[in-house]
Amino acid sequence: MVTESGLIQPRLGSPFEMARPYDLLSFLKQETRWDEIVTSYHELSKKQEYLDSLWSDIERDTDLGVDVGKDENCMRAGPLNMIDWYHVPLEDGTSKNIPEEEFLLPGHYGPNTDVPDCKKISSLTFSMFAYEHLNSMVMRNNISITPEYPSLDIISPGASVEQLGHWLAGILKKNSSSWLHYNLAALYWRIKGNAPKALECCRRAVHYAPRQYKDIALLNLGSLLYRAKKYADAITILNGALDHDSHNSIAHFVLGNIYTYLGEFNISLAHYKVSLGLNPKMDIAKKHKYATLCHVHLGVRIRKLKVKIDKLREELSDYSLRESNWIKTQSEFLKTMKPIEAYDYKNVEKNCVKMSELTGLQISHLKASGDRYSLIKYFFDGPIYNDRLLEVSGTANLDAIYTLQRIVSHIQRHANMAPEIFVHLNKVTVDDGKSVDDATLEDRNKKSHQSLADEIKQEVRSSEPEKKTNSNEEQFTEYETGIFLYPPTLKINRNEEDFDKETDWPSDHMCISAAHTFPDKVEAVYPVFLPLENKGIRVKALLTDKIGVPSSEEHELPWHPPICQSDKDGRKSYKQQLVTEVVESDLLRQKLLEYVTDGEIDKAEHMQDAEIGHRIFVAMKKRIAPKWITQVLASLYWRVRGNRVNALHCLQAALKCVQPKYKEVVLVSLGSVFIEMGCFEEAVTATEEAIRMNLYEPATNFLLAELNMIKRHRQTHMFHLKQVVRVEPGFMKGLARNLLNAWACIMKQVNKFQVIDFSEGDICTQVEPGINMVCEKGGENCHMTNIQCFSSQERADTSVMMKLLEHSDETHESKDLMNDKFFDFVVENTPSDRTDRLTHQANYDHMMKGVETALQGCGPLGCKSLQPADLALTEEECSHHFVQLGYWLHTSHIVSFKQLFTDSNLRLPSDIVTMTPSNKKIPECKLTMEPLDDFYLERLSRVDTEGWQPIMTLTHQFAELFNYFDYVTLGAKIAKYVETRPTSWVGALSASWWCGAGGHGSCAVRCAALAHTLAPPNYAPQPLRALVALLHMHSKQRDAKDVAYLSFYASPKSKIESFLVAVSHTYLEEFDQAVWMYRYALTFDENFKPAKACLHATMCLMLFGDGSKGETKK
Repeated sequence: MVTESGLIQPRLGSPFEMARPYDLLSFLKQETRWDEIVTSYHELSKKQEYLDSLWSDIERDTDLGVDVGKDENCMRAGPLNMIDWYHVPLEDGTSKNIPEEEFLLPGHYGPNTDVPDCKKISSLTFSMFAYEHLNSMVMRNNISITPEYPSLDIISPGASVEQLGHWLAGILKKNSSSWLHYNLAALYWRIKGNAPKALECCRRAVHYAPRQYKDIALLNLGSLLYRAKKYADAITILNGALDHDSHNSIAHFVLGNIYTYLGEFNISLAHYKVSLGLNPKMDIAKKHKYATLCHVHLGVRIRKLKVKIDKLREELSDYSLRESNWIKTQSEFLKTMKPIEAYDYKNVEKNCVKMSELTGLQISHLKASGDRYSLIKYFFDGPIYNDRLLEVSGTANLDAIYTLQRIVSHIQRHANMAPEIFVHLNKVTVDDGKSVDDATLEDRNKKSHQSLADEIKQEVRSSEPEKKTNSNEEQFTEYETGIFLYPPTLKINRNEEDFDKETDWPSDHMCISAAHTFPDKVEAVYPVFLPLENKGIRVKALLTDKIGVPSSEEHELPWHPPICQSDKDGRKSYKQQLVTEVVESDLLRQKLLEYVTDGEIDKAEHMQDAEIGHRIFVAMKKRIAPKWITQVLASLYWRVRGNRVNALHCLQAALKCVQPKYKEVVLVSLGSVFIEMGCFEEAVTATEEAIRMNLYEPATNFLLAELNMIKRHRQTHMFHLKQVVRVEPGFMKGLARNLLNAWACIMKQVNKFQVIDFSEGDICTQVEPGINMVCEKGGENCHMTNIQCFSSQERADTSVMMKLLEHSDETHESKDLMNDKFFDFVVENTPSDRTDRLTHQANYDHMMKGVETALQGCGPLGCKSLQPADLALTEEECSHHFVQLGYWLHTSHIVSFKQLFTDSNLRLPSDIVTMTPSNKKIPECKLTMEPLDDFYLERLSRVDTEGWQPIMTLTHQFAELFNYFDYVTLGAKIAKYVETRPTSWVGALSASWWCGAGGHGSCAVRCAALAHTLAPPNYAPQPLRALVALLHMHSKQRDAKDVAYLSFYASPKSKIESFLVAVSHTYLEEFDQAVWMYRYALTFDENFKPAKACLHATMCLMLFGDGSKGETKK
C-alpha cells in the first residue's frame, strides 16, 4: 500500500512484508518466487492426477486373474503355475511294438538289493554317436536332476522300483549289450534322481540301439538333459531323435516344452501340432499347447505393462525434480520475508503449512499426498525391481507377473510409511533436526527402508531371466505376437549337417542315392515368400470372421479384385535385364489358402480364387488390420494368379507403410517378383537390404542363392543354400536341400575335369566362375550344357594364337624383345632401402618409359591392325569372353585370401575369432613411418579411397573363412587383433580384406600398405595383389593399374605380377600393352592357365566387344 508520505510498504501479514523492504531487487524476486510457487502447485496437482491414473492402470494390469479369465486358451490350460514344463513321459519302447515279455519281471520278482550300475557293467569309450562332444556330456558328473514319479505300471505291473533295479542289473550282467535294458536302467535312475548314472546308461543305450530304435534312446537322453536344464544340448539330441524317426510324438512334445520354456513360441506350437497330429489322444500335449498360447497372451500383456512402468518411472523422476525445486523456492520465499522468531526455515512440513496460510492453496495436502510417490519410486529405482524383470520370455513371464504383483501389494500396504524428507538447498534435516549432507541422507534413507526391503526380498525373486527378448514400447495389434521365429541374434550350429561334418561331401554314394530328389530345373527361378508367421504375424480370422463371412460360407457377389493404387514408382517401367525361367510351384497357393482359414487349408480348397481376392479386398476396405499386412496378402494373391505387375504395385505400397521391423517380409517378396520379371538390379537392391536386417532368415538366403546362381557365383550360391538348410532344413518342402545336393554333385563332377592338361586342350569360350576352363583335346568331356569348347581341328587354341602374334612381329621385321630378361635392368638398379625415394623413383620411371615404348604385343602396327580372321577367331567363340577376366582375377587362386593360407606355410590367425571385440568397429592400422619417407607408401597414398561400397558376395566369402558370420563383430575382433599385434602383417592383411569387402576404402588401402611394410620379402607381393583385386572389384581401374605396376616393380620377373598388370590393361582397353604382358607372363610358365585364358578373352574383347573398331564392334 502507499502511505501518507508517499512510501510504498506492505500490509501487515502480507507475503511481501520483507526483512529488507527497501531492497527493490529482492522485492521483484519475491514476486517471481510467488508466481513460481503458485504455478508449480497447479502443475504438480495435474502431475499427481496423471501419476494416480498410471498407478491405477498398473494395479489393475497386475491382477492376473481378471485378464487370464478372459482368454480362452488360458481357461483351457487351467492354472499356469500348475503346469510342469519339465514333465517328460518315460518312454520305454512299447511304441515300437517291442514284445511285452521283454518288460515284465518274473512272477516271483526276487530280491531288491542290486542296482543297474551301467558303468560297472560295461565299459564304453568316447563315441561321437552318443553325442559325447556336447558340453553336457563332457561334464556329466556335475549334472543333477530331481527324482521323477515312477509311472511304471506298463513296464512291470505290481513291481517296486527297487525290484525293477535288481532285475535290470541281473539282465544286463547276462547281456551287456542290450540297448533296451540300458534304456530301462536309465529310466530307473531318472526315477531315483541320479543324473550321472542315468547318463551312463543312456550312453550305452544310444551306442547299442539299432537304427530303428535309436530315436527311443536319444529321446530319453535328450529328456534327461532337459530336466538337467541343459537346453541347447537337449534340443540337439532330440532333433537327432527326430532325424531317426520323425513320427516320434513324445520327442515333438518335449521339444515343444523346451521351446516354450525358452520363449520360442512359434517353434513350440509347431512341435505341439505335429505331436497331436501323430497322437490326437495325448491330452497333456493339448494342455501344454493351450498353456503356450496363454503365455503368448501374457507376453503381449507384459510388454504393455513395461511401457506403463517405464512411463511411470520417467514421470516420477520428473515429479521428484519439480517438487524439490518447488520446496526450495518456498524456503527461499519465506527467508526473504520479515523474520519470524524461532522459525526453522529448513523444516519442509512447517514451510508447507505457512505457505498454505499465505496462498490459500492446499500446499500441505499436496505435499502429503505426494509423499507416497517417494515409496513407489524407491521400489522401482531400488534393488527390488530390476529392469530385466519384464524383459523375459517363455514361462518366466508368469514369474515376472507374480513378482510384480507382490511389489504392488507391498506398496499398497506400506503407502503410509514414506519417510518425511525436508529439502533445503544442498542440505536437509530429518526428524532429529540435525543438518546432514547428501551422502548421509542417502544412507539414512536406505536404512529407513531396510526392514521393509528385507521383508519383501524374502518373497520377491529377483533372479535374472535366462533369456531376454527385445522389449518394444510399441502397442501390438491383435495380429502381432512380437515373437520372431528366426531373430537376428540366432546362433546356428555348423556341426549338424552332413556338408559341415563330412570332409568328402558330397560323396559319390550320396550323389547316386539322392539323384531322384534333384529338381528337374536346377537353373530355374523359384518364387520365394517370407511367411508372415516368421516375423510373429498371425492372420487368424482376418479373411473370415473379421469380415463377417465364415470360411464355410461363400461371400456374396459381386467380387472385386484387391487392386493396390500405384504411385510414380509403381507406374515406372522396369527394364528387363535378363530372361529367367520361372518354375510355377504350388507353394504360394498353399500359403495363401493357409492364411485364408488360419492354417486349415482343407476349409479353403472349395473357394474360387476370385472369392479369396474379394475377401482380401474387403479386409483392405474395412481397415481391420495394419495396411501393409493386407497389401502383402494382396501381393501373394496376385502372384498366385500370375499377375506380377499387380503384385509389384501392392508390395511397393506395403513398403511405404510397413514398420521397419517387418520390412524384410516385403523386401523378400519384392526381390522375388523382380527376379521373376527379369529386373536383376532391382532384385539385388531389395535382397541386399533384407539380408542386412537378418543374416539368417531362410527365405532371404534362398533369394540370395538364386541371385548368385543367375550371376554364376557358384561358391556364394552354395553358401546361401547351406545357410538355408542349417536354419530350416525343410524350407519350401525340402527344395533348398534338394537344390544344394544337386549343385554340389554337379560341381563335383565338373571339378574332376580341371586336372586336364591345358596345353593339350582348347579354350572353353562359354564358361562361368567355378567351372573348369578347358576341355580335353578334340572338344570332349565338356559335360556341362553351358560350356562350349572348340577342338583344335576347328580353330586355333591359345598356343596357336601366340604363334600368330609372334608371326605378326616377324612380318614387320620387329626385333623380338619377348624374353624373361627384358626387365633385368630394373632388378639391377632397384635399391634395397625402401626409404631411398629418389633412386626408386628414377628406376621406376625408367621402367615405365620402357613399358610405354616397347610393349607392342601385336607387332609395330598394333593390335588394332588385326582382324578376327588373322587369329582364326569367330564371334560365337567369344560370346562369354568377359567371364574369363572376372574368374581368373577375383575367384581364382591368384589373389584369393583363402588360397594364400592354403598354398603357403602360413596359418590363419585363428585367435582372431576368440578376441574380445574392440570398441572400434573398423580396424585401425598405424603405419610405422610417414608415407613421404617411403617410396611404396607414398605411391599407395595416392589411391582413391572415396566411393567404395560393400560387396556382399565378398563379405560372405570372407566371413565363411573365419566361420564367423556377424561381419560387424568380426571387424571389431580384427581391430582388436591389429591393436594387440601391431607387427603382424597377416593381421594387417586380414584387416585390409575386411575393409575392402565392407566398403571402407581408406582402411583397406592403409592396412594393405602396413601389411606390405611388415611382410617378409617372400610374402611382400601378397598385400599389393589383394589390393589390386579389391580396386578392380570397386571399379577403380586406373588405381588398380598403378598398384599392379608398383607390385610389378618390386617383382618384375613374376608371372603373377605380369598377369595382374596385363588384366589392368585389359580393363582399360589398352590392348597392345595387355597382350604384351600376357605373353611376357607366359615366358616364365608357358602353361600358365590364367594368362592363356585372359589373353584369349582380351583378343575377343578387342575384336568383338566394346573395345573393337569399325564393323567388327558388337
